[in-house]
Amino acid sequence: MHWLHSCTCIHRYWQCTTNRRTYSSCLIAFQNIVPISLYISIEIVKTIQAYFIAQDIDMYYEALDAPCAPKTWNISDDLGQIEYVFSDKTGTLTQNIMELQRCSVHGISYGEGVTEAQRGAATRQGKVETMDSEELNQKLAMLKQSMLSTAEQAFKNRYAQPDKLTLVSPKLADDLTDRSSEQQSYLIAFFRALAICHSVLAERPEPTTQPFLLEYKAESPDEAALVAAARDVGFPFVGKSKDGLDIEVMGQAERYTPLKLLEFNSTRKRMSVIVRCPDGKIILYCKGADSVIYERLTPDHDPFLKEQTQKDMESFANSGLRTLCIAYRYVSEEEYLTWSRTYDAATNATKNREEEIDKANALLEHSLLILGATALEDKLQEGVPEAIETLHQAGIKLWILTGK
Repeated sequence: MHWLHSCTCIHRYWQCTTNRRTYSSCLIAFQNIVPISLYISIEIVKTIQAYFIAQDIDMYYEALDAPCAPKTWNISDDLGQIEYVFSDKTGTLTQNIMELQRCSVHGISYGEGVTEAQRGAATRQGKVETMDSEELNQKLAMLKQSMLSTAEQAFKNRYAQPDKLTLVSPKLADDLTDRSSEQQSYLIAFFRALAICHSVLAERPEPTTQPFLLEYKAESPDEAALVAAARDVGFPFVGKSKDGLDIEVMGQAERYTPLKLLEFNSTRKRMSVIVRCPDGKIILYCKGADSVIYERLTPDHDPFLKEQTQKDMESFANSGLRTLCIAYRYVSEEEYLTWSRTYDAATNATKNREEEIDKANALLEHSLLILGATALEDKLQEGVPEAIETLHQAGIKLWILTGK
C-alpha cells in the first residue's frame, strides 16, 4: 500500500508539473523507488551505447590507428547536456609547430602565403572558389621557386633547406639582392638580428655525410622557427660557443662576441641579446610584444616607420598570426661597462633579486630603433575547423583560452 500511495503521489505531482527543472527535482526525490530491474536495463543500454561509440568509424583517427575509447559507460548521460566547451589553443587545437609566414621590414610587408584563418574567413564569406587549396599550393610553389632562383644567382647559401622555406616572397629576394636599393641594408640588418637574438642551439646530426645540415633546438618553437627562417633566406646561425657566435650573411661568415643574454619571461614579454660586432661596436638586439617594444623606442623615432610597422602587425594579427617586434640600439663602451657592473650586482642580490634585475634591464633596454616585425603561424591540427563547425551545429559554444 505504501508503494501504491507513493506512485499515486508521483502521478499527481507529474500531472501538475510543467517545468522541466521541477520534473528533474521530482526524479531526484523519488529515485529510491526505481525498480532494480529497470536500473539493470539502463546499465545494459549504456554499455551498448558505449560500444557503438567505440565502433563509430567517423570517430576513428587513422594517423594514430586509434578509435574513440569511452572511459566510462555513463558517457551517454552527458550527450545533449553540454552547452559550453572550454579548450586550450596552443598544442590542443594547434600542432604547436610554428612557421614564419610574413614579416615587415622598414615599413614594407613581405610574405605571400595564405593562413588558415584567412581561408576560414573566405569560407564564411562564400569565397571558397577563390581559396582553393590545390591552386594556392601550386601558386605558392611557383613563387618559392622564383624566390630561390633569384637568391641563388646572387649568393650561395650552403645551409639552406628549401623544402622548409615558409617565408615565400619573390619581392623579398629582389630587394635583398638589389645592391642599388636602400631596402637591402634594412633587410640585412633585420635578418642578422633574427640570426643573433635568440637562445637557440645549433646541431649537426650528420657532420660527416651532411656537414651543412643544421637543426635548431630551442625552449620555444617560436625561436626555432625564426632562426630557421633566417637560415633559409640566407642568414644561417651556424653555432655558438663561449667566445663567439657564428653566422653567415648572404654567404659571408661573421663572428660576434656574446656579452649578455637578458632572457624572456611572461612579465618582461621580451628578450635581449648584447653582442660585440666584428668591428668592435656593441649592439643590443631586442624582440618582444609590440606594446613592450614601443614603450622603449627612442623619443625621436621616425613616426612613419612606427605607424606603418604597427599597421602591418595589426594586419598580421587579423590573419591569425603571432607577431613579434624586432628592435636594436648601439651601446657605448662606457655605458655597457657601467651597466654590466649594475647588472652583476643585481643578479647577486640576496633580497628583491628579480626587482633589481628588472631595474638593471631597464637601464639598457631603452632608446630602441625598429628593425621590423615577424608573423608566425601555428598550424591547426587536422579536422579542427570541421570539428568546431560540428559543435556549432549541435548548439555547443566553444571558448578558446589563449595566453593573450
